[in-house]
This record gives sequence, structure tokens and C-alpha cells, in this order.
Amino acid sequence: MDIGVLLVLNIVTSDQRHYVDRDWLKGYLTFSFQDYYDEENNDFGNLLVFNEEILSPGKGFNMHPTHYMEVITYVLDGELAHFDNVSNQTTHVSAGEFQILHAGDGIEHSEKNASKEYPLKFLQFWFSPNNYENKAGYDKLSVDKEKAANCLYKIFGKDDGLCHIRQDVSFYLSVLDSGKSLEYNPSEGRKTFVFLLDGKLDINRHILNSKDSARTKDSEKLLIKALEKSEFFLIDIN
Repeated sequence: MDIGVLLVLNIVTSDQRHYVDRDWLKGYLTFSFQDYYDEENNDFGNLLVFNEEILSPGKGFNMHPTHYMEVITYVLDGELAHFDNVSNQTTHVSAGEFQILHAGDGIEHSEKNASKEYPLKFLQFWFSPNNYENKAGYDKLSVDKEKAANCLYKIFGKDDGLCHIRQDVSFYLSVLDSGKSLEYNPSEGRKTFVFLLDGKLDINRHILNSKDSARTKDSEKLLIKALEKSEFFLIDIN
């Protein structure tokens, strides 16, 4: 397939992310976050934070407040224990599951590694909300990955998907078999962010390896081909 002129893809390889080591917490930061600041890499549209984090056994974040943020957590390995003052209960999130924290006008919560033996690995995506008067809330989501086979399977959306997010975002999961390809056509003025969980992709002749990300502000067609079996997220952002 002729894809014409190459898109301008900003690719961040896994080893180009900023690494943080606080003994009990290790993290790989794609954008500016807390003590780390990169004036040219603060955010991408309404995606403000994207971190990969590793918590030591039994460690975590004690109760703390969050306001005006939509926080999606995806567990890569292990089990996360979440508690908040809205539900007043502990929820366990296992590998392959999502949680979304609708911080709204304020919520206090904790996230900890439920295991005393094994590390917890997870991803976090922080989006600005579409309304600063929303009330706080929480959702947990399990996904049948077979439904993401060789397609873009919408997990989160403003008005659709398996779970709503309070922002104009479409969040997809795909599991592409080796040699399979798909196209994505963003609407005019939209941005696209791709994170490769595992595998190897060719996106418009740009190669992504495991834990690499790519982003583009061009409203042009993306041709995504799996050079080996690959699992990735694609986020359409306002």
C-alpha cells in the first residue's frame, strides 16, 4: 500500500524515557512529572502524564488527594490494591485489568502493591477532564483480549467504549498477529498516541519495539503492521 509522504512521527524509545529510582518505587516517565521537568515535553494534548511504574513488595502510595484528573491505570504484572474515600472499600486490580479514577472535585485514595513477595508493574495515563465540576468516581474494568485480535478495540471513550472517560478521548487496545496490519484514520485536528506493550510494529515505515511510543499531530492515515505478534494501545486525543 502506498502511504505517500512519511508522517512526522515523534518516537520515544523505551530507553529514552526519564528513569526515576526511589528505592521502593521505580518509574519510566514519558512526560514532565513532579521533580522531572522537560519544557519541550510537558504533555500531548489532554494527555498530561504517562508513566510506567514498579512498586516493591508491600509498598505503595498512602492516602493522598487528587483533583480534576482522569487517571487510567493498567496493571502489567502483579496485583494493585486501591482504596478511596468515595467507595470506602479496597479493590484489587490484577494483571491485564484497568482502573479509572475520576478525581472530579476531589478524592482521597491509596494505591499499594498487594503482594508481600513480588513487585507490581503498571502503567498510568493522566488526562485533563472535560468539566471541572464533576463529582469523583471510580471504575474497574476487565477486558477480553480476544476481542482486540487484529482490530482496534475501544476500551474508553467519551460516549462509548467499555467504560466512559470524562474527556474527548478514544482509547483502543489491539493485539495484532505477525504479518497482520490495520489502518487508522484520525479526524481533522486530532492527535494520535501509540504505546507498544510488547512486540514490534511498523507504523508508516517507522519501527517501534517493545515499550516504545509514537505520537503525531498529523490528521493523516496510519498504516500499522505487526512485524511480530504485538500488543499496543492507540489513543485518539483532542
